[in-house]
Amino acid sequence: MRLVFLILGLITSVLLGYGIFELLRAPQDVKVGAAKEAVEQARPAGKSLEERIRDAERRSQNVKGVYMTAAVANDQGRAATYLRENILKLIDETELDGIVIDVKETDGSEITPHLKSFLERLHAKDIWTIARIATFRDNSQVTPHPEYYLKRSDGRIWRDRKGNAWLDPASAGGRGYMADFSKSVADLGFDELQYDYIRFPSDGDVSQIVYPSFQASTTPKYDVLRDFFAFLDHEIKSYKPEIILSADLFGLVATGEDLGIGQRLTDVGEHFDYISLMLYPSHFYSGFYVPADGVRNLPAISLPYDSKIKTEITSANPALVVLRSLYAASDILSGLNGVTATSTAAISNSQFPLQAKLRPWLQDFDLDADTRRGIQYDAAAVRAQIDAAEAAGASGWLLWSPTNTYTEQALDR
Repeated sequence: MRLVFLILGLITSVLLGYGIFELLRAPQDVKVGAAKEAVEQARPAGKSLEERIRDAERRSQNVKGVYMTAAVANDQGRAATYLRENILKLIDETELDGIVIDVKETDGSEITPHLKSFLERLHAKDIWTIARIATFRDNSQVTPHPEYYLKRSDGRIWRDRKGNAWLDPASAGGRGYMADFSKSVADLGFDELQYDYIRFPSDGDVSQIVYPSFQASTTPKYDVLRDFFAFLDHEIKSYKPEIILSADLFGLVATGEDLGIGQRLTDVGEHFDYISLMLYPSHFYSGFYVPADGVRNLPAISLPYDSKIKTEITSANPALVVLRSLYAASDILSGLNGVTATSTAAISNSQFPLQAKLRPWLQDFDLDADTRRGIQYDAAAVRAQIDAAEAAGASGWLLWSPTNTYTEQALDR
């Protein structure tokens, strides 16, 4: 009987718009069931499930968004409020129409009671809202569930160079935790869930990793991730079919390169609606190299990370990096033959064309290594990336700035 009253109380709280944060603290079986029922009851009358799905697909087609940290989205102090209002002003006055907000970082949930009201304000402005979720790089369950995590041979939790733990992508418990958290975020009212760090770790002493669930000696990493993508797709879409799912991938994945972290475009393309390649030109630390494009009759590109000739440096060619990356990625997702041998091997078992569309992350920040070489990401450099993304046929784009400040002059009014 106490459980019945608890569920009724939770549902009432959600309908009043104040109880979502209690749900986040409730036992998982209670919070998911109660939240789902409450959200269904609170949806506007007259719209069928099919209409809601069509609306979400239509509205997500060409989102032009910016990134906002959890601190700026949630904090009520003067500094955060100033940055938050500046971003909203930009959206009011320019082509921008979307915001990506951190809801989970490495240390766990970053949701506060202020986020619900902020989301309501964004929806009143018809702004597309995306929840960014740090996936396998995670410290939040180390104490209650150490069995979810990568270990060292002595049984200690394995950590990367920054001291962060990682969930084993094959762990059933870790997957369940991620799915349940995602459902809770969907219930807050976000239009889209975006998964970052959806890969195996790439830095630190990876040779010392002991996997509690992943069978490293017999199973490719991409098989495990593909299985997780399918699991996530089924779990979230079954729970809320109109939610849009997207994934952040390393920029080098665009050309089909095997980075040893399990990420392949084709696997993501089968189970997500959007792929956001992180095409920050300053972050191609090995340079930018693509073969000749036989589909479009374009020459091979070879740009070093550093050079005495500044115009040859990768980060000094933002439009070229974005354009050719998206062309290559588009060909892989479409199953065209104008891709590298590595890409061809990676797509042999997929059906084409794949469902995911490309919506890249673009660079709106300066890197110290570039500024020392006289390279700055001013309005011209930011706009060059936007124009390149649109020329390549991307379904929108996202600007990343860790400071939450964006170059207004680069945006159309």
